[in-house]
Amino acid sequence: MFPNAAPAESARTPLPPAAPVSNWSVALYRKAEATVPLNSTDISQGSIPQQIYGSFYVQLQQQACSTSPSRSDVLLFRYQQQQQRNTADSYISPFTVSQLTDMKLSAETAPLSSTTTATRPPNLDQQTSSSDSSDNPPTLLLRAKAFLGVLVLNSSANSVTANTAGIIRPFLIFVTDEVFIGQLFDAYIFRISQVATISLRDNPEDEVFVSGIKKLFQGRCFYYATYIKTELDTNNNKPYFNKPYDITLCAQRMVQGHDSDIRFFWNRGLCLPLLKFNIDIRYWIPKVMCGGIETYRNPNEDIELWLISRLSCERAGTRFNVRGVNDDGAVANFVETEQVVFLPGQKNYSSFVIVRGSIPFFWHQPRFQVGAHRITISRSETLSFKSFFEHFKHLYRHYGRVLIVNLIDQRDDEKRVGDEYRNLFELLVKTYQSKQKKAKVSLNYLSEKDFVWFDYHEHARQMKGLTPEQIIDRMLIQNSQYSIRTELQQQSLFTYIDGNTKSLQQGVFRINCIDCLDRTNNVQLTLGMVICTMQIESLQRKVDVNNLVNHLRDMWINNGDHISRIYTGTGAIGQRSKAKDIQRNFGRAIQNSLRDDEKQQSIQTLIYSYAKDSYLHERSVAALLTPYVIADGIILSEMFRLRERFVKKEKIRISLGTWNINGDKNPALEDEYASILNAWILDGPENMSAKDGKINGDRIPTIGYVSADYTKTMPDILAIGFQEICDLTASNMVWQSSVNATRWVDNVEAHFKKSYPNDEYILLGNDQLVGVCLAIFIRRDLAPFVKNIMVDSVKTGMGGKIGNKGCVAIRLVLYNTSICFVCAHFTAGQSQVNERNSDYKSIMEKLSFQPPSRAVWHDHIFFLGDFNYRLTIPRQHVEQFVKNSAYGQLLEYDQLRKEHSEGRVFREFNEGPVQFPPTYKYDVGTDFYDTSEKARTPSYTDRILWRSILPNVQTKQLYYGRAEVKTSDHRPVSAMFDVEVEICDESKMHQEFINIYERFKPSNAQLMFHLKSETNLRKNQLIEEFDTYVRKKYGLDVTIVDRFFTTYHKHALLNMFFQNGEQARKVSEPKNDQLSNGLNFSKRLVNLNEEFALHQKLNLLFADANETMYPESIAYDLGTYQQPSRESLSTLQDVTVAGVVADGGESTQTATETNDGEKPELDIQKLEAIRDAQRAYEQRRRTYGDIFEHISDSDSDDINNDEDKRSTKSSTHSDSDAPTSTDTDSPYGSDSESSSSYDEYYAKRQIPKKKVHRHHKGPFKSYIEERIGNWPKYRYKKYKRHHMKKQGIQINYGNIHTKEIKHSLKDEKRARKRDETHTTTVLNLVGDVAKQTAFLSLDPEHPITPTELEKVSLASSKSLENEQTPTKSTSAFRKMKQKIKKSFKRQHKISSQQLTDEDGPIAPNSDAASYTSGGEDILKMNRSFEKH
Repeated sequence: MFPNAAPAESARTPLPPAAPVSNWSVALYRKAEATVPLNSTDISQGSIPQQIYGSFYVQLQQQACSTSPSRSDVLLFRYQQQQQRNTADSYISPFTVSQLTDMKLSAETAPLSSTTTATRPPNLDQQTSSSDSSDNPPTLLLRAKAFLGVLVLNSSANSVTANTAGIIRPFLIFVTDEVFIGQLFDAYIFRISQVATISLRDNPEDEVFVSGIKKLFQGRCFYYATYIKTELDTNNNKPYFNKPYDITLCAQRMVQGHDSDIRFFWNRGLCLPLLKFNIDIRYWIPKVMCGGIETYRNPNEDIELWLISRLSCERAGTRFNVRGVNDDGAVANFVETEQVVFLPGQKNYSSFVIVRGSIPFFWHQPRFQVGAHRITISRSETLSFKSFFEHFKHLYRHYGRVLIVNLIDQRDDEKRVGDEYRNLFELLVKTYQSKQKKAKVSLNYLSEKDFVWFDYHEHARQMKGLTPEQIIDRMLIQNSQYSIRTELQQQSLFTYIDGNTKSLQQGVFRINCIDCLDRTNNVQLTLGMVICTMQIESLQRKVDVNNLVNHLRDMWINNGDHISRIYTGTGAIGQRSKAKDIQRNFGRAIQNSLRDDEKQQSIQTLIYSYAKDSYLHERSVAALLTPYVIADGIILSEMFRLRERFVKKEKIRISLGTWNINGDKNPALEDEYASILNAWILDGPENMSAKDGKINGDRIPTIGYVSADYTKTMPDILAIGFQEICDLTASNMVWQSSVNATRWVDNVEAHFKKSYPNDEYILLGNDQLVGVCLAIFIRRDLAPFVKNIMVDSVKTGMGGKIGNKGCVAIRLVLYNTSICFVCAHFTAGQSQVNERNSDYKSIMEKLSFQPPSRAVWHDHIFFLGDFNYRLTIPRQHVEQFVKNSAYGQLLEYDQLRKEHSEGRVFREFNEGPVQFPPTYKYDVGTDFYDTSEKARTPSYTDRILWRSILPNVQTKQLYYGRAEVKTSDHRPVSAMFDVEVEICDESKMHQEFINIYERFKPSNAQLMFHLKSETNLRKNQLIEEFDTYVRKKYGLDVTIVDRFFTTYHKHALLNMFFQNGEQARKVSEPKNDQLSNGLNFSKRLVNLNEEFALHQKLNLLFADANETMYPESIAYDLGTYQQPSRESLSTLQDVTVAGVVADGGESTQTATETNDGEKPELDIQKLEAIRDAQRAYEQRRRTYGDIFEHISDSDSDDINNDEDKRSTKSSTHSDSDAPTSTDTDSPYGSDSESSSSYDEYYAKRQIPKKKVHRHHKGPFKSYIEERIGNWPKYRYKKYKRHHMKKQGIQINYGNIHTKEIKHSLKDEKRARKRDETHTTTVLNLVGDVAKQTAFLSLDPEHPITPTELEKVSLASSKSLENEQTPTKSTSAFRKMKQKIKKSFKRQHKISSQQLTDEDGPIAPNSDAASYTSGGEDILKMNRSFEKH
């Protein structure tokens, strides 16, 4: 979310060395002061009411050096109520920061500005009333260990318009408690254990907004360092480095004198608000690192071991919310671990760096899923390769040589991921190998041999009885098949002896598994033990190596716990006892299900706080480059205004189509897809001249509007939307069928490949919500320039509970322009206008993506679908208008036009000329409108609207019409647009950023007015006089942000802040002036070192490409991106961008084939598990109104227990990468998914449909709904009606919808019972064999009949169920299980009775051998059934 993108050329200038800070302690004071509201009215009209707010003073407790801030220097924070909201066009910070000198603060005394009358000009405050809060003494709030910065939150609510105001809530964050870790080099290392947050709004209720931030900081994973003061001499106390120790840098980079590594600078977002006011943060705020630090000291041998793991903040998050890579090349769970062997007495040390990170392409893994957690590759190689390239470009340039060690399995889903990983790396090698040989022949890097695939689990299974370290050492490090030993020698170590660098590390190991946790921990541990011996040898020190290695092993285990705790919420698995592993597996399931979403949002807020939920900043994600997102809002606003200077525009063709296909019931469409797609999407303008109205003709006619300057070109982007792509039955609302959607997408792709081989299109993404489906295709040559692909959907049926109505939306960024497509289906009915308006409002408020997060915050929005707005005149009038082609007059009676013109829906949207007849409702296969008894009025229900937010970006509609396809009661509608997209010139944009900064300096925009004469006016009256002076003399376009009084050398000073430095410079002239009452004063700007301030800001925004761990690794730079050939990149991907595979292929098959190729036998256990889950799912949905998956019957529990036993048995060599929990929507982060996928593969195998994902429901909301579901029905109805009245929602339905769905479900269930087989039992499985075969009895006089056998089987099943039924039900879910079992018993009785009545006794067969074999088969199957 906070990628480490940098300009093409290095934009950082090294800062002058800062004096080391040995104590970060601060004291915080609060002083109640009166704030005069900012008002442009004349003060003569009356006095302006005052408001009392708290001003906060942050005071250092110790001075770093003579030139740094001292204890008399104070940071003054003042909040302004009037500036607490931002708009779409501007962003003014609601607080100001001033660095005041010569301030004396204590718990007993007030600031110098109001301490004694002797320090103020005479009579300045003699008439101040006792209620004047300016003389109130300050109050000491707390003494803190460190000040971490300012967290700025924007709580901008979603809206139907882009110009949304949001309340800005700033907080001061302090460390109140810490844990001492140890002394490393010349620094003390501390871990943060407790933080305090102070609201600048002085509102205790704001604390709820930062509760997650406090939990995050208190999670035992954040560290900072302080300098150790020593008496220096020329020998023993010489400093280790030429600058204070920086916890974000490894030792090798510290020796080279680099600035902070912003990848590991977690609180840099908290520092940016202070940089606006030119505060030198190096003396006020320590750098905070997230990760883990372990240390061991052996005083007898004068040696220390340090293990420092630094987690990157570029793509930080939790396990299932953040996976793979993002569009900037940053990967999830990227950790740089540094192993240091330190000799304090000699000041010699050796360091080695190793990294881990998620597999660098786009993939995800759902949380909530029964059975195997299938990994889904969400983008094809074509869409992933550029991000893959960016990731390795940064690695090679930063570290030098890179050896990839891939630890995932070479089977099942992990094999697919591993193959994709290896294919992309080999393609990277082939693409850039020729270039590297020409440029640097001697380097010999970037080879296919640098990819090592080591199947950790397979080797662990083969080498039973060995520890993980022994397996890795023997099968990986010592194995000549791999180049680990050779690579260790080539990469070398960083060794520093006697003040000189002996050797440099020249490369890095990149190790990964699925989660980069447990398997990675074991491999890095083993490598660390080998490297430790090498480090001791390089330091030429004789020590007890075995003792050190044993302690190092414990450190690596603890280090794995630290990294795992951040990513999953629990410690690592596979390195301690089996009981501990089981406990942590269970803890991970709870953490992933209930807490990860809150933690993910807190991480994103901490990193991205300065811009989160701000329209201006979030739009910058697409319109500008990533580092500018957190820049100052005033500068960003100006960059948008002047963006013509650094962007160029290109036109793209976008074609859109929407069609309500009425369940897609016509099988004759199979051979007509080509002609339908051509007329509907591609050749609409050309087919307007077609005469043949038959579908079987070569061309299907179209009707509509065509622009005069239309020219035929193939579209660059196609958006195809469907409504009612499957029947809107009750079962489809629960288990949506994607068979039709998959068929349409496949046919579109096949049509393009066959008919347009030179214009290759790839599926960018598609998603489905019951009957609403949206698919986006894009030209292949545009794939490298597409990023930030996101999908979301909103349910609007029954108040947002079901998905029979709603929308699907797909967002993308092409070049530097964001485009959002929304396909919707609104409430039907002639008079339901308010419901349709409510559907639109709900969609626009609930749609949410990663930034830009709001739908209306995109540059272009296309809204298509069946909106169901009707015509309000009688049918005969409509037909007359249609007959006369008077479509313009007809639209005067259109409900959508009326609601749109009155601003109730689609505000700021446009619609092209409608020059075609109404598209609804036709008799299928004819040109006649509805001839049924209802005789519905024809209407324009199917529409396409659009909106472009930028006035200087042109969007022109070229075509708007319909195709005469008669297979549905709707006609398909399509539109074509020429849309301008912007492409930023990176170097020009960066230069413009600097130019704007120079123009707006001083960035603090602070002006001081020195009073030269006495006055009898109060302070507030003087402030009002100066406000009037500024407005009258310099105009109302000068914005005053804040003003307050201080004193300096017995002179009163009025400090006034403006919107930007340009306005402050304007007001500063002339230097001397007087007020209308004759009071003389002089003016001066508060000028700080602007050049230093600019460099400090750039160093926090951009990474310096030249600051690398190994100086010569710059030669390893891959250079500019090169797109590989079309043949080398695949366009295949698993499912949609948002889709989640419902079931694993092998885990849910009901038949298995023997090795000998014999006839498959039914797997009773798996069949029962599927059916039990299906029944439990349905029962729970009906009881609770929620969608969950639970295996409810005892057989399924046995299955789970068996699986647990098998997993526990191999837990010594297992990896927690196999997910243990299920998935909800992530509010940010990462790469969230929207809906399930049930394709033809599963349909053919009769695998039950399952709904794996629920939209807009977190664990808390689901829990509340469960509780509500247990209330009596009348109480739920009463609560629902009360809530709707309170929210002003019109109550237009009672129980009718609920009853209809229940009755429909019952009818469908009865129909299925008539068609389906009976409940699965042993007798059912043998089927017809039991009806035709008698069974051998041991007693010849009493042969066993099928009916008797059935009774015995039924009795045994009853006894088995009675044994497994709990005696006491303590939860709602257990009650549900009992109900299911009762219904299961009833089904047994019914089936038994039916068999007894219908089938008579079967005559015994004379063939005794057949009796025996048949009986043996039955007994064998019965034993198998009982066993499971």
